[in-house]
Amino acid sequence: MLRKMEDRIKNCLDHAAKARSRADETPDPVRKAEYVSMELNWIRLARSYEFAQSLKSFLQKPSSAKATVWHHLILEAYEALMLEDVPEENVDQRTASLVRHGPYEVRLVELPRNLQAGTEQLWLELFDHSQQRTIDSYGGHTLVDITAAADPLCSKAKELNQNTN
Repeated sequence: MLRKMEDRIKNCLDHAAKARSRADETPDPVRKAEYVSMELNWIRLARSYEFAQSLKSFLQKPSSAKATVWHHLILEAYEALMLEDVPEENVDQRTASLVRHGPYEVRLVELPRNLQAGTEQLWLELFDHSQQRTIDSYGGHTLVDITAAADPLCSKAKELNQNTN
């Protein structure tokens, strides 16, 4: 099963690369937009397969109730990112909130396309809305990695909010 999933992921990324190549080659702006959209859809499908693979690994490991709650919140945020229809000009970065304490929000971030080839597939950040800046962040390969980082980031958000009141 694992081998099939890896093949599916590779196949999706190959299709995405072909779509990007075609977008770069065509002078027609309408066709270029279609190919870029196609590339993004193939990348999203590959990410969905990667996430499903990570989810299966996560579910096979025993976990605490707290980790299960974070896992559920992260899954909901991830699903919201995947289903969200974003205008072309905002396609490079999308976020989904996990929890918010006053101006401090812990959120799941979809990395810009030019950073997606990096090692981290999932990214959490602690964002300060009053200052419009990221205070802390964590990138990980799997759902287990991200789940482990969510609780400390949330605790930090809660503490910062209490200190400002």
